[in-house]
Amino acid sequence: MEDSFAKVMSLAAFIVLGHLLRRFNILKDQAFAAISALVMNVTLPCVILTNLNGVRIEGDMLLLAGLGLLTNIIFLVWGLFLSRNIADTQWRDFVRLNVGGYSVGPFAVPYVQSFFPTTGLMATCMFDVGNCVMAGGGTFAVIARTVKLVVSKLVRSGPLVTFAFVGLMSVLDMRLPDGVITSTAIGAHANTFLCMIMIGESISFSMGGGKMGKVLKLLASRWVVCILIALGVWHFLPFEEEIRMALTLTCLSPIPAMSLVFTAQLDGDIAMAAN
Repeated sequence: MEDSFAKVMSLAAFIVLGHLLRRFNILKDQAFAAISALVMNVTLPCVILTNLNGVRIEGDMLLLAGLGLLTNIIFLVWGLFLSRNIADTQWRDFVRLNVGGYSVGPFAVPYVQSFFPTTGLMATCMFDVGNCVMAGGGTFAVIARTVKLVVSKLVRSGPLVTFAFVGLMSVLDMRLPDGVITSTAIGAHANTFLCMIMIGESISFSMGGGKMGKVLKLLASRWVVCILIALGVWHFLPFEEEIRMALTLTCLSPIPAMSLVFTAQLDGDIAMAAN
């Protein structure tokens, strides 16, 4: 419990650090673009390669990956419903993008790892496989709306391309050499740090009451769905208690840091997304 609390406080500390670096002009305006590019194209693919190398995605584990994908589809449909009458294109896309997805690696895993380090942790990681297909670019591609743009985004999405590669390796029952994973692990360890800095340097405490009201309303609508999904996972999944408890915690985690990157690409309000 103490170890879990220390990890979560460390994440919060790095968010504060990112904010202070931006406030004192140590991080410049172009820092967000640089950090987000590193996360999307280097550190997040390294996380995927390191954690899923040699993992057989089949049977019950495939079902959990499908659950991660399904929950994101539910959020996407919910976002489409919430934004059905919004005339402002930028705000409509913002709602659809920032109401769904889960930050599993940086936020859920520290808790799950502390309380359920065996099958619970594995279940959470497999849930994240399906989650990352959407949170790592799938939801953004759907919101982009045109077939050409969707295909181009999917092809150029570092996380999705990496997942496709890992999935092919799994089907062929192959794994990357340990030397390669030793290298990718270095990048993987930097991912959480960069994500927290990216969030911190984007946060704005000077948002007007109107924008803050929008953020709180959007969060409230997300919490309703999160709680319903968590209840469904706990009561209806045909898995042992440890797996159901781990997944229940996972289904209550916040939106992914990648949403900031995609919000920027849609010319949305990055500060609101960070907040």
